[in-house]
Amino acid sequence: MTQPLLSIGMIVKNEERCLEKCLKALEPLRQAIPCELVIADTGSTDKTKEIAEKYADILFDFTWVNDFSKARNAVMDRCSGKWYLTVDADEYLASDCTELVNFLTGKNSVKMKEATIIQRNHFDKNMDGTYSDFNAKRMCRMDTGTRYTNPIHEYFNIPVALNEIYILTNTIFDHDGYANISAEHKREKEARNLNLLETELKNEPDNLRVILQCLESSAHNNEKRKFYTQYGIKKLKEVSHKNPHWETCAPTCAKRIALYLNYDNDSFTEEWFNWCFKTFPDTECTSIDIQYLYTQFLNSKERYKECIISAEKYLNNLKKHSVQNNTATLDKITSSLSYCHDLHKCEIQFVLANAKFKENNETEFLNVLCEINLNQTTTTIIDKWFSVITDLEITSEAIDKISKKITSTLEETKDTPKIYEALLKHINNCFSVNTKNTTYTLFSEVSGTIGLSSKIADAKTKENAQEFIHQIENWENFMPKAFKQALILNVDFPSSFYRSPQYCLINLINSVQNVAEEIVVSLTEYYCNNPEDCEFPQVSFIFNLLSLIIFEKSLKNESREKLLNKLLLVAEVYLNSCYNPDLLKDENNLDFISPQHSFFFLLLKAFRIKAEKQLEYIHILKSALKKLPQSKILIEFLIENFKNEEKHKKQEELKKATPELVAMAEQLKIMLSALPPDSPQLMAIKQSPAYKQVAFLIEN
Repeated sequence: MTQPLLSIGMIVKNEERCLEKCLKALEPLRQAIPCELVIADTGSTDKTKEIAEKYADILFDFTWVNDFSKARNAVMDRCSGKWYLTVDADEYLASDCTELVNFLTGKNSVKMKEATIIQRNHFDKNMDGTYSDFNAKRMCRMDTGTRYTNPIHEYFNIPVALNEIYILTNTIFDHDGYANISAEHKREKEARNLNLLETELKNEPDNLRVILQCLESSAHNNEKRKFYTQYGIKKLKEVSHKNPHWETCAPTCAKRIALYLNYDNDSFTEEWFNWCFKTFPDTECTSIDIQYLYTQFLNSKERYKECIISAEKYLNNLKKHSVQNNTATLDKITSSLSYCHDLHKCEIQFVLANAKFKENNETEFLNVLCEINLNQTTTTIIDKWFSVITDLEITSEAIDKISKKITSTLEETKDTPKIYEALLKHINNCFSVNTKNTTYTLFSEVSGTIGLSSKIADAKTKENAQEFIHQIENWENFMPKAFKQALILNVDFPSSFYRSPQYCLINLINSVQNVAEEIVVSLTEYYCNNPEDCEFPQVSFIFNLLSLIIFEKSLKNESREKLLNKLLLVAEVYLNSCYNPDLLKDENNLDFISPQHSFFFLLLKAFRIKAEKQLEYIHILKSALKKLPQSKILIEFLIENFKNEEKHKKQEELKKATPELVAMAEQLKIMLSALPPDSPQLMAIKQSPAYKQVAFLIEN
């Protein structure tokens, strides 16, 4: 058998959640070059081994002995490749494998003894949020005799010169293990690690590598975190620069301590930052991570002038860092940079913009805001960006700059659906019916429906709004504020509007529910006054709009009555267009149509018999309520109105009663009171013409 060019080694236990995803991601690499996959299972009780068997060239059991190095070395002992790559089950080759293949098949693979890949540690389950990148030494040439050492946080045992390490700058493994465990599991894992590390620390109390790992493993234990923060400060100040782990671990230790001091709001925080800048002035850990933390610290203290200086330093340092090459430096192979990707860059740009704004420098504030890259970022960044612009006191310069930014971003993100949809969502929010005028005005120069929506929302006359509404070709991005203003101004919507996708119309209808009172006049006096002459899509739209608003709690009774009169007119035409009225004369058939439609069929029926059959009117209203419980406000309003109308009628009848009728009524009352309730004589009197003539006086 030909010797494999690459051996991929793994140790696994109960990795059913992620193993298949990991192994599938490795397939392009395995197809590109001769590879072998060697997996050790350390005691799985789920389907891990079953999954591994489908992919592994060698799969074996290894009894766990509480030592990661021994497990990894057992895997390496079974490997025969020229190069070795270790991968964990919760890591996925996320990049094109071309760079890795070119390295392994090129001259550099002969010169070099080790190589790094980018381990991207994600802190969001969807891998769409914060992460940290680390040039992880995961590859070694097998003929060097390299093995792993250390029971936890294991590493290669043979020291290698920097010029013998190759940095793969575009080979990325996404790691989601930190994001997919519960807080409790994370604490358990840290406690397990810390237990092993503290044993090591007792033997080597000055070992900065172990101190760093103790700091990392005490993040979620307040007592331990504070203890190792102080222990780390003490040891960093005590140990000599000649300490074997000074260059590789001291800056990262200092960063972790700065993070914890800042988190715990310790009074020593600023002094520690100054010590870091003085002690490690030239490391990337300081120039990027510690500078990032210091900028956030200054921002939290509202020291905006200093914050501006610190933020600009961070952004300049980040720019230098982004120019990558394959040459190894101590920084590259020891610094796990936590604050070096687009999300952190954008966060500091927000901090910088805010500081410029606080220092009354609006021009530079706008420049920074518009430099933020929205088209290849996360939804989190977009959330922050829009939260800034919606709180602005907008000037004409701001409107112009931000409008151009939004226009270009919309155009650039059309091929990135997730980002494009997030942008539209926020734009829609800016056009909510209750938004400040200055917010939606920002979009006046954006092309297409969004820009036209802004102009319609700002229109003061029907003619002005009418001009823009007839220019709209795509109604999917027609905005709520514009819809509300068009309704108020009695704008004639083109037929294309009523034929737009149903979900668009429903969203618009829902958007004006809470401002129903503001649009009642236009809806009742203008829209669809002759529904029988309108096209069905328009009648359907008006019916759905009115039938939502009529149930709004905040609506005044006078407005509700006006809307109801219009709604009954529209409902009759709409329902007769949807159904054969003869089929629904039998109320049992109402169970087979939508509750909303059943409700309005019954409502129309109630109003037809209201004048002649008062008791049946009330009965039908109560039946309608059972069909549509959310109609309670309307039904209670109608019943109360009916009672008031009946009371008013009786009062009017009483006013018209002559003295002779009143006297007759009094005599009959006396006669009736003397008779038992079930007396035949009582029933006969109530059926007499004389009683019927004065019944309204007696019963009232």
